[in-house]
Amino acid sequence: MDTAEIKTEVYREYVYPDGAIYHIDNPVQLWWKRDEKGDSHRVLDIAGVTHYPIRGWLAIRWKAPDEPVSF
Repeated sequence: MDTAEIKTEVYREYVYPDGAIYHIDNPVQLWWKRDEKGDSHRVLDIAGVTHYPIRGWLAIRWKAPDEPVSF
């Protein structure tokens, strides 16, 4: 699994085809992998909770302060 620090993000959201939005406040770490089923990843938030957004989202969006987010 690959990893990246994303603590500059204020929040991260996953948008699903039915209009549902999965929202994560203050994400700090991202782990991802690619396999025969596609991409999957986990996000750790500042409170120590790990989120595993289900596959099938249409978009991921995030809010970063004035500095760019890179990984």
